Amino acid sequence: MKNDLVLPAPQTDSPFTLMQALETRRTTRKWSGEPVSEQDLSNLLWAACGITKEKKGNTKSKRTAPSACNAQEIRVHVLLESGVYRYEEEDHSLVRITAQDIREYTGRQKLMKSAPVGLVYVADLSRMNGPMFRNEEAQRFCAWVDTGFISQNVYLYCASANLATAVLALIPRDDLGRLMGLKDHEKIVLTQVVGNHL
Repeated sequence: MKNDLVLPAPQTDSPFTLMQALETRRTTRKWSGEPVSEQDLSNLLWAACGITKEKKGNTKSKRTAPSACNAQEIRVHVLLESGVYRYEEEDHSLVRITAQDIREYTGRQKLMKSAPVGLVYVADLSRMNGPMFRNEEAQRFCAWVDTGFISQNVYLYCASANLATAVLALIPRDDLGRLMGLKDHEKIVLTQVVGNHL
């Protein structure tokens, strides 16, 4: 069943400025049926939480989005027509988990189900160790904050690339988690849909 995707290298030299992206960032709930290009998918995943500095020795890599104590607990899963994939930051690739198209589970609103790309932000609580994460409440709080950083990065990339995007919190988490094969320590935080503007 393996049909992993090697993504093209991210393009990090956009002429679109950060201030322009901030000014034009919007939640958009309408998109064309046209698929998002592989290059845009590559760029937006790198913007989400791609590696900006490789790990050395026992130190962790640095990412485009911060995380509490550099736990890097948020895993981005990508829902496409061809299946569900987990974004592997280390080699900038997508590992296919299932060939099932489950994009309809990204949110409870019908119009969200037609988006070409669904992003599912999953907190891997097993990565959250140390005194900062003394209980599940602290873990969940930090995971929500860290997901906010990632989703905003995606918003800013989408603004710069003229893509439509919306974050969703009203999610059928149990059904989606089951279909994705998540373990008990993996918790869905948010979903975000991406498409081309009408």
